[in-house]
Amino acid sequence: MQQILKKAVFSKALLPLALAGAIGVAAPAFAADVYMRQPAPRAAVVVPSGPLTLQDALAIASGIGVVTVQNTHFDDNEWEIEGRDQYGKWIQVDIDARTGEVRHVDRSII
Repeated sequence: MQQILKKAVFSKALLPLALAGAIGVAAPAFAADVYMRQPAPRAAVVVPSGPLTLQDALAIASGIGVVTVQNTHFDDNEWEIEGRDQYGKWIQVDIDARTGEVRHVDRSII
């Protein structure tokens, strides 16, 4: 009788232990699929005095994280530069053409 009781307790405990082990083994595989956003590295850029040229604005935008430029637009003393960052995400940088100040950075969350 004791032997049968021990066997029943062992078989009831075996299934939950096996299930917990299977979940524990699969957890690292699920964690590896998560994308962790990291801030883009910022480079030191020397801003020249006077109005910014397109090349100067592109240098500032690359310091913010723009790697590939897709569109540039100059309007109302502001350079608008659109492109992609190192992760392939869309990014737009607005730069004041008189001071070189970065007015706005818009990054894609998709």
